[in-house]
Amino acid sequence: MTVSARILALAALALAPLAARAELVWTPEEGWQARGGLIADLAAEPERKTALDLMNKARAAQEEESWYSALTYYNEVIDDFPGSDYEAEALYQKGVIHLRRSQFERAFKDFAAIPERHPEYPGFDRVIEGQYAVAMAIRRGERPWLWGWIPWFKDNEKALEFFDKVNAAAPYGPMADWSLYEKGEWAREIDKEEDAIDGYERLVYRYPDSFLTPKAYVAMAELYAGRVMGPHWDQGSTRDALNYYRDFVDLFPKDPQAPAAQQKVLELRDTLARNRLELGKFYYYRRNNGRAAAIFLNEAVNVAPDSAAAKEAQEVLALVRADEPPPRNLLDWIFGRYPKSDAGDFVDAQSQQNLESMGFREAADGERASGPKNAAGFGDDK
Repeated sequence: MTVSARILALAALALAPLAARAELVWTPEEGWQARGGLIADLAAEPERKTALDLMNKARAAQEEESWYSALTYYNEVIDDFPGSDYEAEALYQKGVIHLRRSQFERAFKDFAAIPERHPEYPGFDRVIEGQYAVAMAIRRGERPWLWGWIPWFKDNEKALEFFDKVNAAAPYGPMADWSLYEKGEWAREIDKEEDAIDGYERLVYRYPDSFLTPKAYVAMAELYAGRVMGPHWDQGSTRDALNYYRDFVDLFPKDPQAPAAQQKVLELRDTLARNRLELGKFYYYRRNNGRAAAIFLNEAVNVAPDSAAAKEAQEVLALVRADEPPPRNLLDWIFGRYPKSDAGDFVDAQSQQNLESMGFREAADGERASGPKNAAGFGDDK
């Protein structure tokens, strides 16, 4: 290597961190051209001509849809010029070809390799769009083709993985919120509710200002509401659905879906109230326990004061407060009424121990009970 060549090489290494990466641009008239960037401008001329020649041959084959030839040339660029801008562009074009041939996993792998090897690649947004396009192709139900010419089995869950990786690669990019939303939508379609909730929740909490956030709130509320099985079952899903509908109405009161969401809030509150009502009725009618019944009936009224369940709870609560015995059912007539509970039934057995066993003495009528004796053997009475 001559002295001048060494100087140029050292200059390239010294200035590379301060310079923009070269951008390869293709036009039908001129082919691939390296524009801008000291790395491209100071590259060894013979090597650059060889790389450009291979890139042009690959693109020509690509335009003619001669996929095998195009991939062969791009692979040669990747093998012979690792770390160069030509390698980055060759990887991107391979991803485009594999996507066109419905080789989805290979396409995504090609696109993902670019930011790993070339973090300053000027076409980073195109890479993310390419990855997103792969995930969307699977989401649309397109069939993958093995080696590009054998129809293969669909893998619907692969799109969920790809949407997550798109968001992880560019969490602040233009496709970040879309990737999470589409993950949620696709997961709902293939009955993966937990994955759907994961996508929607991350969208809501990471991108509160996204125009997709209101849709995610409603989608999550609908998912949880779909799990509600009525007032006789566990109400965890009812509460989750109610919270998301309520948050949606509070945050987006002018959204076209707000009135319908508000109606769902009322319905879910009635379901919660009816759950407490049914428990109260159970304790009153089946266990003859007015104290426990009153607790649940009051909860029913507090949860949804204007609901039909609350009105019915008020009626039963009036009977409890009047100490009205519940009507006998068939079992009551056969086996007798369930014993009425009182406050003593709820006292822990330990507290029923004789006070004398704990150092107290029982007080006689009209006498104040004494506490335990002190160290001198005297009680606390003076």
